[in-house]
Amino acid sequence: MGSLAMDPRVYGPQTNAVVLKYGDVVELTINNFSTLLHPFHRHGGTFQITEYGPAGSSTPAPESFQNITVQKSKGSPMRRDTISLTEFSYVKVVFQATAAVNFFHCHNSIHSAMGMDMVFIEGPDVLQKTLQIPNAMYEMCHKQGIPTTGNAAGNIGFDFTGLPNVPTIVKQTGDNQ
Repeated sequence: MGSLAMDPRVYGPQTNAVVLKYGDVVELTINNFSTLLHPFHRHGGTFQITEYGPAGSSTPAPESFQNITVQKSKGSPMRRDTISLTEFSYVKVVFQATAAVNFFHCHNSIHSAMGMDMVFIEGPDVLQKTLQIPNAMYEMCHKQGIPTTGNAAGNIGFDFTGLPNVPTIVKQTGDNQ
């Protein structure tokens, strides 16, 4: 991708890509305004939990969730790659960008399909200078007709002609038709 590697648009409209500079320290605040547990997972890297507490919302949480207090981490919090975000709460996590592509998502499959996921493209300028892709991977792509150069569609710049469509429900059966 050359000089466009730091531009999130080049990764395509379907990736929900967040491009980070190598070494950036990133803090995410994740809110859960629902009665569902959300197990969030970061593939390829870890994070530290720096704070958690009740989610601020204009809709009051049920009484059983109103006694949650804000907790802030002290010292050097443990590193992990998964956090279960409890009902009506928030969590702040921190990580440092490396040279990698890491997927961050809710492990409830339906939530990921609804967009509760993101791709962190970390230090792509460094990555394209240091990553050594085995020839067997190139051969596998060529045998399947998958481009190995260009943007998400294998084209130059922001031309996404030929990019497959996102999955959609073609037919739904059941009571909710």
